[in-house]
Amino acid sequence: MATTYPITQVRAQTTVLSLQEVAQGFTHKYNIKGADLAVATATTLSDIISVTLGALPAKWKVRAAGININTAVAGTTAMTVVVGTTTTTNAFVTSQSVLTAGWLNGVPALTSVLVTATATASMVAVFTNATSGSPSAITAGEIDIYLAIDNDAAGSNG
Repeated sequence: MATTYPITQVRAQTTVLSLQEVAQGFTHKYNIKGADLAVATATTLSDIISVTLGALPAKWKVRAAGININTAVAGTTAMTVVVGTTTTTNAFVTSQSVLTAGWLNGVPALTSVLVTATATASMVAVFTNATSGSPSAITAGEIDIYLAIDNDAAGSNG
């Protein structure tokens, strides 16, 4: 049976964007390292690591999302990530493997559909282990999660 292990992203892992990242339209970047996912008590093959990235404002929209796997996750044979809110965990990025380095687009790069809301929500990245190995066995990995978040306090996000 899968057990979920919650982790809260620390402010030090929320990164200032480079000019190139800003030019791509992103406003926020969250860095997650393999050591963050290697929870010592997460020893079964179906364990889940849920990383809280932070809170969205009361009226918000996410215009774009993406993931850059700088270093592939190692130490497990199958692990995926979704990015969204605690209400809809795959709202921004649908299930993607984190075992190969490279760029992953969000839900379809969020180019035609905005994800919006009129109440605050917590953003999460949910990592699910499968087949064999466990999160406790993770030995490497570094993942940057990019989001373009607008605070729509003016109320035009519908």
